[in-house]
Amino acid sequence: MTDCVKTPPAPVEAVRLYSVATVAERLEVSKVWVYERIKDGQLPVVELGTTRAKQRIRADVLQSFIDSRSFGAQAS
Repeated sequence: MTDCVKTPPAPVEAVRLYSVATVAERLEVSKVWVYERIKDGQLPVVELGTTRAKQRIRADVLQSFIDSRSFGAQAS
Protein backbone atom coordinates (compact mmCIF):
# COMPACT_ATOMS: atom_id res chain seq x y z
CA MET A 1 0.00 0.00 0.00
CA THR A 2 1.40 3.38 -0.98
CA ASP A 3 0.66 6.59 0.80
CA CYS A 4 -0.62 9.30 -1.46
CA VAL A 5 0.69 12.62 -0.29
CA LYS A 6 -1.06 15.48 -1.98
CA THR A 7 1.00 18.56 -2.55
CA PRO A 8 -1.03 21.68 -1.94
CA PRO A 9 -1.48 23.82 -5.02
CA ALA A 10 0.87 26.75 -5.42
CA PRO A 11 -0.68 30.00 -4.29
CA VAL A 12 -2.16 32.01 -7.11
CA GLU A 13 -0.56 35.41 -7.48
CA ALA A 14 -3.08 38.22 -7.56
CA VAL A 15 -3.36 40.12 -10.81
CA ARG A 16 -2.40 43.76 -10.47
CA LEU A 17 -5.21 46.07 -11.53
CA TYR A 18 -4.93 49.76 -12.40
CA SER A 19 -7.61 52.42 -12.34
CA VAL A 20 -8.22 54.46 -15.48
CA ALA A 21 -6.66 57.46 -13.74
CA THR A 22 -3.50 55.49 -12.95
CA VAL A 23 -3.23 54.20 -16.52
CA ALA A 24 -3.66 57.73 -17.86
CA GLU A 25 -0.98 58.96 -15.49
CA ARG A 26 1.47 56.19 -16.42
CA LEU A 27 0.95 56.73 -20.15
CA GLU A 28 0.95 60.52 -19.75
CA VAL A 29 -2.38 60.84 -21.56
CA SER A 30 -5.82 62.01 -20.48
CA LYS A 31 -8.45 59.80 -18.88
CA VAL A 32 -10.66 60.59 -21.90
CA TRP A 33 -8.01 59.05 -24.17
CA VAL A 34 -7.96 55.89 -22.02
CA TYR A 35 -11.77 55.70 -22.00
CA GLU A 36 -11.74 55.99 -25.81
CA ARG A 37 -9.35 52.99 -26.02
CA ILE A 38 -11.69 51.08 -23.69
CA LYS A 39 -14.76 52.00 -25.74
CA ASP A 40 -13.20 50.90 -29.04
CA GLY A 41 -12.02 47.60 -27.53
CA GLN A 42 -8.28 48.25 -27.53
CA LEU A 43 -8.06 48.15 -23.73
CA PRO A 44 -10.27 45.50 -22.12
CA VAL A 45 -11.36 46.24 -18.57
CA VAL A 46 -12.32 44.33 -15.48
CA GLU A 47 -15.75 45.46 -14.27
CA LEU A 48 -15.85 45.77 -10.48
CA GLY A 49 -19.15 47.60 -10.43
CA THR A 50 -21.70 49.29 -12.62
CA THR A 51 -19.93 52.62 -13.07
CA ARG A 52 -16.91 53.69 -15.09
CA ALA A 53 -15.19 54.57 -11.80
CA LYS A 54 -15.11 50.86 -10.99
CA GLN A 55 -13.37 49.81 -14.22
CA ARG A 56 -9.85 48.46 -13.84
CA ILE A 57 -7.19 47.49 -16.36
CA ARG A 58 -5.02 44.46 -15.77
CA ALA A 59 -1.28 45.15 -15.64
CA ASP A 60 -0.57 42.40 -18.17
CA VAL A 61 -3.18 43.81 -20.58
CA LEU A 62 -1.65 47.27 -20.26
CA GLN A 63 1.81 45.86 -20.98
CA SER A 64 0.51 44.01 -24.05
CA PHE A 65 -1.15 47.23 -25.22
CA ILE A 66 2.16 49.07 -24.86
CA ASP A 67 4.15 46.26 -26.51
CA SER A 68 1.79 46.17 -29.49
CA ARG A 69 2.43 49.86 -30.09
CA SER A 70 6.22 49.73 -29.69
CA PHE A 71 8.26 50.23 -32.84
CA GLY A 72 11.93 50.56 -33.71
CA ALA A 73 15.02 48.97 -32.22
CA GLN A 74 14.47 47.09 -28.99
CA ALA A 75 16.92 47.62 -26.12
CA SER A 76 19.00 44.54 -25.40
